[in-house]
Amino acid sequence: MKNLHHILFFSMLIIFVLALSISPEIRDTIFKNTQVDTIGHCIGFFILTWILSSFVKLSMTPLVFALIIYAGLSEVGQYYLGFRNGEVKDFVADIVGILLFALLKSVWIVYGKKPTQL
Repeated sequence: MKNLHHILFFSMLIIFVLALSISPEIRDTIFKNTQVDTIGHCIGFFILTWILSSFVKLSMTPLVFALIIYAGLSEVGQYYLGFRNGEVKDFVADIVGILLFALLKSVWIVYGKKPTQL
């Protein structure tokens, strides 16, 4: 099982690096069009996922699905408010924050400190 995690992690990393190096459109979209608001959405949902996972002790898979639905509903709600606007890039930033925490937690579980045996 541990080898499968290695393969999946490094495959995703290689695909991401290749996409950034091959396609200037993807690189421009990620690095030139990112605003502070988008980064705030990513950080906010990263922290929200961390809090619900760590302190409320919800399991990761249902938590990720529930938070993605919550992020979508919050953007739809903002779309109908007069003083806010719901944007797809904010929804994507929310999903990135959620999945980044899930990825980091799974990497920590697989590669984290193992108890030493005497």
